[in-house]
Amino acid sequence: MKIHGVESGGVLIGALLVGLLLAMLGGVAMNLAVNETAASARHVEERNGLLLAESGVEQVVAWLTHGDLPLPGGAPTPDRCAGTADRPAVELDAVRPDDDRALNGMGAAEFRALADLGRIVRTRLYEPGLPDGFCTVEVTAESKNGVRRTVVLELGALRVPPLHAAVQYAVLPAGAGNAESHPAPAVLAYWGEIQAQVPGLPPSPWHYQAFKDHARRFGAYYVPDREGRLYKDETMDPSAALTPAEVFGAKAAGDQRGLVFIDTLDRQPPAETNLATLVLDSAYMEGVFYVNAHVVLRPEGRGETIPALSPPTETAPGFVSRVPVNLMGMAIRGVLHVSGTIRVDGPSRVFGAVVAERGLAGAGLLEVWYDHDLGRGLVRGLPVVFPLRGSWREW
Repeated sequence: MKIHGVESGGVLIGALLVGLLLAMLGGVAMNLAVNETAASARHVEERNGLLLAESGVEQVVAWLTHGDLPLPGGAPTPDRCAGTADRPAVELDAVRPDDDRALNGMGAAEFRALADLGRIVRTRLYEPGLPDGFCTVEVTAESKNGVRRTVVLELGALRVPPLHAAVQYAVLPAGAGNAESHPAPAVLAYWGEIQAQVPGLPPSPWHYQAFKDHARRFGAYYVPDREGRLYKDETMDPSAALTPAEVFGAKAAGDQRGLVFIDTLDRQPPAETNLATLVLDSAYMEGVFYVNAHVVLRPEGRGETIPALSPPTETAPGFVSRVPVNLMGMAIRGVLHVSGTIRVDGPSRVFGAVVAERGLAGAGLLEVWYDHDLGRGLVRGLPVVFPLRGSWREW
C-alpha cells in the first residue's frame, strides 16, 4: 500500500534542501564576487599610489641632477644629506602651499601625466644607510580614493672634482699651437678667478677617461670626423652625421643637453695630432660640454636671459645668503671644457666655467660669470645621482 502524503512530503523536503543549498551557493558566489571586486579596486588604488610615489622619486633625481632642489631661500643642494626619517634634512609636505606647488604643481613635469591618479603628499631626504650613499629619498603618495603608498630609495653620487676658477687656460709661447696667427682674446671674469699658466695648465681634474665613461653611462657620446661633423655612439655612417649646432644648440633656457662628450679623432687621449676642429655658432648652449677638439666659439644671436645665484656672502654672523639675479645675453650655461684651443671669434658670455687646456686665441670677448657650485663639485646638467642596488623599499 502506498502512502501518497508521506511520499509527497519527502519530495517537498528534498526540493527545499536543494533550493536552500543553491541559495547558499549563490550567496557565497556573490560574496566572493563582491570581495574580488573590492580587492581588485584596492589593488588598482595601491598601484596608482605606487606609480605616483615612483614618479616623485624621479622628480627628486631630476631636481638633484639639475641643481633645482626646492630649498628655503634658494639654499644650495647639500654635499651629502643629513638627518633621519623623523628629522630629515629636507622635507616637502603638501599641507604647505609652497611645498604642494613644488610637489604637484605644473612645474613637476615628471608626474603631470599621472595627476589624475592622485597626488604626492610628502617627500623627505635624509642620511643614507649605505657607506657610499649620497642620500635617502622617501616619497609618500596618495591615490584619488585615499590609498597611500611609500617608496624609499638610496641614491649614490658621482664624485665630480671641483672647478675653482671661472676661466682656466694655458698661455702658449709665440708661434706655438693654433695661437700663432691670432691675438689673445679679451677675458673678463665675475664671481671667480682667471687662471692662466705658462707654459700650460697642469693636468685637468676632469680626467678624459673618467668623463668618457660617465658619458657612455649617463650622457651623450660623439666621435668627430676631420670636417667637424659628429657621430653619436661611434656610428660613423655619413647619413647619421650631425652638425655641432644640432648637438650643442639649445632652443631656449632650460633646454638642458646634459653631459656631452666629444672624443678625439682616434678615440685615444687628446694629443696635438688627434684633435678635430669644431665651430660652435649656436645662439645658446646649455650643458656640460667636454670637447676633445679645437673649438671656434662664434655665437650667432642674442643669447638667453637665465636665472643664477650669486656667490654666498655672510650677511650676519652665522648666516650666509645668495642673491638671485638674472644674467642677460648668455651664450653658454654650464661648463665648456676643451682639450684643445678655444678661438673666440665673437662676443661670448658664459655662466659656469671655461677650461682651455691648449690656450685661448681670437679677437673676441670672452666674459664668464662663475657658478660657485662648481667649486663644490656640483655641476648642473651632469647626472650626478643614481639608485644604489638593493636599496629599494615600498609599503
